[in-house]
Amino acid sequence: MTARVQRSRDLTGARWLAQTILLVLAATANAATPDPTPLLTYAASHQFPPAYAPTAQYAMKKRLSQITFDLSKDPPPETDCAKTLGAKRFATLFDDLGSVYSSMGDDAKAADAYAKAIACNPRAEFLHAQLAASLLDMGRYKDARIETKRQLSLGRANFSVYTLITQLDFIEDQWLEAVTDARLAATEAPDDEQATYWQCFLWLAQKHVGTQEPVLLNRRIPETWPTPILESLEGKITEAELVDAVASEHDEHRQREILTEALFYTGQKHLAEDHVDVAVKYFTATSNLNVPYFIEHHLAMAELEKLRHPMP
Repeated sequence: MTARVQRSRDLTGARWLAQTILLVLAATANAATPDPTPLLTYAASHQFPPAYAPTAQYAMKKRLSQITFDLSKDPPPETDCAKTLGAKRFATLFDDLGSVYSSMGDDAKAADAYAKAIACNPRAEFLHAQLAASLLDMGRYKDARIETKRQLSLGRANFSVYTLITQLDFIEDQWLEAVTDARLAATEAPDDEQATYWQCFLWLAQKHVGTQEPVLLNRRIPETWPTPILESLEGKITEAELVDAVASEHDEHRQREILTEALFYTGQKHLAEDHVDVAVKYFTATSNLNVPYFIEHHLAMAELEKLRHPMP
């Protein structure tokens, strides 16, 4: 009887020891398994303030009221604005109006304002680019493409035009064209920071084409943002390290913005690698941050729309 009790105790102790070892092994395995999508985890675990701070909202509404008042006090002619006295002043007011509406995310009103600005100053190249950008943000890709082609045919190719064409190339899956246009955008960029964004597009376009080792433009890469995004695409840093770069930004509004960018470009990387389901999650997280004045927000929305309703 005593031997049986002792053997029972030994078995119980052995079971307890075995269960403990299994728990420790499981915990160790979980700890050793890295998060496969740290950007998604970070985005899901943070609550950001609204994209528009109260002070910014007040400033935009105040500016909108002022422009509207100026246009109502001295209204431009309904036709032949370019031939009237003060045409450039009217163009400037409509340009400002379009900029405010664009910042507020009202792309339809922005496009209308830019069209009126062009009617008053048709030779202003930047106005045509802003109109094309608003058309693109509205999802009117064919009209945006027509506008950009018109600028090219008139010999008005510049940085803004190339950036718009590159975005349209991505939306329309025209990857060979995207390689050429992104390289032109990166070449014509006025500074190294802006060039680095288009280097990201250039890298991604080549990946979509099937290039194993994309070749970037021979241009200085700054030490500041958005370089961590480019380094993540190239595999020089991990996605977890990209999260660290985002988290190092202490201004919550700015952190929301750069997280939007990081999510979009990482989603594009997954799309280029044919990880469509994962890419959808990144594009969804990008759009959920709701930063409508960033091109990455609109491009993520366009990708989601394409994936929901694929073209033949």
